[in-house]
Amino acid sequence: MDSSDHREFSAKKFNYVRKNPYLWILSHIIKYPWLPAWVIVGVILSMGLQGMIPMVIGNAFQKVYAGTATVRDIGNFGLQILFLGLGAGIIQLSTNVAIEFLAQRMERDAREELYAELLAKSMTFHDRQKVGDIMARVTNDVRQLNLMINPGLALVYRALIGLIVPLLLIYTINPELLLIPVVYVFIFLFLLKQYNDKLSVVAMELRKQVGVINSRLNETLTGIHVVRAFTQEKREKEIFHKNVKKYRDLFVKQADIVAKYFPLLVLGIAIALGFLHALFLFQRGRINFGQLVSYLGLLGMLRFPTFINVFALSVITIGIASAKRILNIINAQVDIDQNVSGIKKKIKGDVEFRNVVFGYDPEKPVLHNINFKVRAGQSVALVGMTGSGKTTLTKLISRLYDVQEGKVLVDGIDVREWDLESLRSQVGLVEQDVFLFSKTIRDNILFGNENATEEEMINAAKMAQAHDFIMAMPKGYDTVIGERGITLSGGQRQRIAIARAILSNPKILILDDASSAIDSKTEDEIQIAIRRVMKGRTTFLITHRIAQIRHADLIVLLKRGSVVALGTHEELLKTEPLYRLIFSRFDELELKELTAKKKDKER
Repeated sequence: MDSSDHREFSAKKFNYVRKNPYLWILSHIIKYPWLPAWVIVGVILSMGLQGMIPMVIGNAFQKVYAGTATVRDIGNFGLQILFLGLGAGIIQLSTNVAIEFLAQRMERDAREELYAELLAKSMTFHDRQKVGDIMARVTNDVRQLNLMINPGLALVYRALIGLIVPLLLIYTINPELLLIPVVYVFIFLFLLKQYNDKLSVVAMELRKQVGVINSRLNETLTGIHVVRAFTQEKREKEIFHKNVKKYRDLFVKQADIVAKYFPLLVLGIAIALGFLHALFLFQRGRINFGQLVSYLGLLGMLRFPTFINVFALSVITIGIASAKRILNIINAQVDIDQNVSGIKKKIKGDVEFRNVVFGYDPEKPVLHNINFKVRAGQSVALVGMTGSGKTTLTKLISRLYDVQEGKVLVDGIDVREWDLESLRSQVGLVEQDVFLFSKTIRDNILFGNENATEEEMINAAKMAQAHDFIMAMPKGYDTVIGERGITLSGGQRQRIAIARAILSNPKILILDDASSAIDSKTEDEIQIAIRRVMKGRTTFLITHRIAQIRHADLIVLLKRGSVVALGTHEELLKTEPLYRLIFSRFDELELKELTAKKKDKER
């Protein structure tokens, strides 16, 4: 990797060549130079010893044919064959261990590299990806790299040496015997290239279809409640069947290509012609009987490389297709860099938006010329209709996205000049759609600060009004919650998210509709927690809670991505009709919620 290449995630640097899949695979292999070196040498020795066996057998037949063989001679020939076979077997076993070790390391390193790169990608990248397809690349495609090394490359290299060794030994018998084998090898290589060209196209389509299947399956399982609520099980089954059918058709197409592997037919013809040619030379006295036998044995060795390449090339082709898919992710443009040489210091909390223009698609801005300043410790309410850009605006503060024009300043410094890790570690976020990991409650809270003590964690939970309901659970803080916190209520998830934010002790806090997922019984507790966590912090509020909006130090009124007005609650009520309209709607909504809350208490 180029040393100037800074990723968003300050991960370990990987010195792999990423120009194309072949160089990338090679750079992984030579990371452990002794393993491929031994495989290269070991296979040559092993195949060389195996090639000597037909030579010994030929010598034995020649002695018997000449009538000069003794019992001792036959015993010696037998021992030679035994030692050659044992030597070849032991060396082959050691090379098998080396290549398997290399294959496992390849899979491990590639998965680690891909995972680190996924963490390094910007939000723009992840917004455009399907989770199921990414999962297919991290699991299935990386696994194919293992199989590509062993048995794929291992068998192909053994097959290559299996072609060269017999040819060299045939040359030592009589160069004239090379006529048929050499012609066969050229035809074999030509047919092999055609076979591989056809197979590689289908292999890539197969890998893509695996991603399609996984992507749809992930969406269906993640949204299973929606599928069942709208009785769409039959439709999802039909889509799944359609995707699987396409995969099956591609698999059958691949099998059809494999079945039409002509080199096996050509080999049969070559052996027959080679035998006739050898007989012709034998009759002419150009070779003896023992050399005829040795030649036939060496000619038979060509069967292994011819046959094994049907399977090995299929595995390698799929592996290269997988490598291309993995490299597409790794080499995808990183919009946000880590800026490891950037500013690292404690944040006071001043925030300024200066002529900011931003769009998820640069050609279609969603924020237009945003300008306002916030002093450290102030609370800011972002108000506007749905789609006005409130959430998008807050994401620019922690550089989840970068602006196309203008600047976002923290303590007077452009966020792009900060060390990204230093910046984000001091910006806390509690979102409307709270994400919790399928771990213990303790793990989820400590995610905000894994170095926090037990006491600090409990204090954060108490501030978030979460401690009591946590302790009421069977295992307290060690209770394992379901995926995305599905076993908890909306209010419980919100309070754990607030505890997580408190524990990170941010100087800038973003509360994106953090009380939207609560019921009337827990609303008061959530509001208390929010008021506590806001103290001493610069806070950005996206909410329809009147009390929070009314008491904000600054209200930013947004309309279609532009700032319409700035001011306090009283100022905007007097001067902005749009604010009065929005406020009256919020007031009506809150009145309904208070009425519902009152009825709940009466029950």
